[in-house]
Amino acid sequence: MQMDRKAATLLFLLAVSGLVVGGCVREVHVVKIPEWPPALYRVNCGATEPYKDSAGNEWLADQEFAQGGKWGALNGMTVDRRPGGLNDIEDTNDDVIYLTERYSMQGYRFEVPNGRYLIRLHFAETYEGITGEGMRLFSVDAEGKTVLKNLDVYKEAGGRNKAIVRTFVVEVSDGTFDITFVPNVQNPEVNGIEILKN
Repeated sequence: MQMDRKAATLLFLLAVSGLVVGGCVREVHVVKIPEWPPALYRVNCGATEPYKDSAGNEWLADQEFAQGGKWGALNGMTVDRRPGGLNDIEDTNDDVIYLTERYSMQGYRFEVPNGRYLIRLHFAETYEGITGEGMRLFSVDAEGKTVLKNLDVYKEAGGRNKAIVRTFVVEVSDGTFDITFVPNVQNPEVNGIEILKN
């Protein structure tokens, strides 16, 4: 009997692992490989063009919210640190996400179906004017509830140019996911936003 390459490879792996003896399958183990849930949005904040990350995920370029649009930032400004010579961010395989940012924004608004969502916010302190802890503090509210209180990216990351990700779950009941950035010291900033179906 002729076996295709995939079947032969599987039989070899089973034999090496001791699950095949004398050509017969002794036992089978089904292993579920965990995956991130599907993404509704991945936004590279401050970016002017889309980006494909090291896992093959597509990130949207940033945009401001417009009446009738499906998503966007509520005010704020953007910056790209690459022209200034910054190219390396620690603790990530995807420096590009952290080399652009939106700052001084009120928030973001996303049109989504009602339900539960896993939110991942990406941060790195890349502004050369921040040289220590306590120099930038802001809070993050999602759907009217505080999910990050007085976030100090510099402190939590352990310095400048280091990536951190903060994750939380929200329930949306009005068809719109609203995230608000509340300044305390300096301006709020964000480098990336992922909205994943939970």
